[in-house]
Amino acid sequence: MIFWGWYERTVRGDGLDQRVKVHRAMCKVCGRSQGLAPDLVAVGRLDGVEVIGRAVEEMAAGRPAAAVASDAGLPYTTVRDWRRRFAERASLLADGLLRAVVALGSTVERLPAGEVAIALAAIKAAAAAARRRFGLAGDDWRLANLVAGGHLYSTNTNPPWIAA
Repeated sequence: MIFWGWYERTVRGDGLDQRVKVHRAMCKVCGRSQGLAPDLVAVGRLDGVEVIGRAVEEMAAGRPAAAVASDAGLPYTTVRDWRRRFAERASLLADGLLRAVVALGSTVERLPAGEVAIALAAIKAAAAAARRRFGLAGDDWRLANLVAGGHLYSTNTNPPWIAA
């Protein structure tokens, strides 16, 4: 792989829009290029993973989507979609992230009941394992998004551990 330019995109987070550079890399053999998005970017989403993650956590704790959307200054339909998409993929995310925890040399603590709760626990466990193994710093959501290859909250793509 070689670096092959970059492009800018907007990421919305906590009331402000920020422009980030997404570097591109190209395979010397096949000529295909890929965008190398930073850890705060969820593929296909305008909002940063920390914003989405906090909202999903609040809704999982029982807070209505309308209240979460109002506090964040976001459309209700956007926040509702985050909850729906996360719930649809909760078992896929939990499976891959918990496998990553073990692969990183950590153990998995006792898990709560329910797919969404397990997926949220897996996000925290994967971030903690990445911190311990690689000395990384940062938000749980960003570290888990790194483990998921940018697809923690992506719109229409499954995480990289799901065969196409």
